[in-house]
Amino acid sequence: MNSGNAERSPGFRERIAASPDAILVLVVLVVFMDMIIYGLLIPVFPEYAPRLGLDESILGIIFGLYAAMLLLFSIPMGLLSDRVGRRPLIVIGMILLALATALFGFATTVTHLFAARLIQGISAAATWSAGLALLADTTDPSRLGERMGIALSAIALGTVLGPVVGGLLFEYLGYVATFLIPAAVVAAVGMLVLAIPVPFCRRERAGMIPRRHLLPLAACAVAAIAVSGTYGVLDPYLPVYLHIIFSASPATIGLVFAVLAIAAAIAQPAVGRIYDRYGGSRHLIGGGLLLSGIAIFSVMQAPTLPLIAAAILAVGVTLSAALVPVMPIMAGIYRDQDSQGVAYGMYNTFYSIGLSAGPFAGAALLGHYPLTVIFMLQAGVLGIVGVFEYILIGRLGWR
Repeated sequence: MNSGNAERSPGFRERIAASPDAILVLVVLVVFMDMIIYGLLIPVFPEYAPRLGLDESILGIIFGLYAAMLLLFSIPMGLLSDRVGRRPLIVIGMILLALATALFGFATTVTHLFAARLIQGISAAATWSAGLALLADTTDPSRLGERMGIALSAIALGTVLGPVVGGLLFEYLGYVATFLIPAAVVAAVGMLVLAIPVPFCRRERAGMIPRRHLLPLAACAVAAIAVSGTYGVLDPYLPVYLHIIFSASPATIGLVFAVLAIAAAIAQPAVGRIYDRYGGSRHLIGGGLLLSGIAIFSVMQAPTLPLIAAAILAVGVTLSAALVPVMPIMAGIYRDQDSQGVAYGMYNTFYSIGLSAGPFAGAALLGHYPLTVIFMLQAGVLGIVGVFEYILIGRLGWR
């Protein structure tokens, strides 16, 4: 009798696969590792780059390559995850990320850095598209905003620890260890995902752009691009600004970015809960973008590092308010087509457009304008886009 019950009882791995909370933890771990690796470079490159003969413009291109690969591969990876399953794409993404991270550690030329960043961007396209789609597959729509906020919070925490870990490893263990230790951890996470039998129902191919949702999709695109474009400018160029103006060390730069990411990590689940319960996408998205522009303007006016940290904290909160509602809205647009892989492939594509445009635009402008002007331009763009989104979302009548 007991033997029969044991045979019918699901095993430990099956219970994990059937639990929405366990799937949330798994997805959070995957995106967390992706972003911690992304953040490793932020405090290290301003000091290490001169050894390879890299200037600020090449630095911007290296950061931009990640987003360019995310742009090119997110939709194909989303479509593929709809066809073959979420788990294979996540595992492949983790393996590629481990390889890219190890390559950073052994890089001796600019070509090596370019190759590592290309592979890293492809891996992110796989893990983000499949991971977020898996979360949408297993979450009640009434709680999707909060859970996507938690996933974004993990991304923010990875951004916190990436620069901090990168700065500390670089100062105490050297350049190679800065990347080889995290590479081993990423490989272990990939093996963990491989061990969980995530359920999957094969989807037929769906249209990438549902015609009756073109305007809502455009509103989501503008918001995601504005937010990611801001990070695309801050990630490569704020460390350079802090290093030049305040002679900030890698550890200090990492702490400034920790303030940004901690603010986002705290704000994002809260914004998700607010959206799930009350809506307010017009105020969250439009108002968040407008206030982000004001906060970046304040960063440029701040005369001391503590005041810059305070303004950066505001940037983290306001960008979170603008981004979190986009994710459940995207899920709703594609829910009728039963194609969450496409939904988050599209989301990643929008996000990567801004993430790539920021560094490349900064690299082009640096030859003509100082860093302060570039940040001021970014602040102005955010203000204009925030007003535009407020008006557009009001006309769309979103909750």
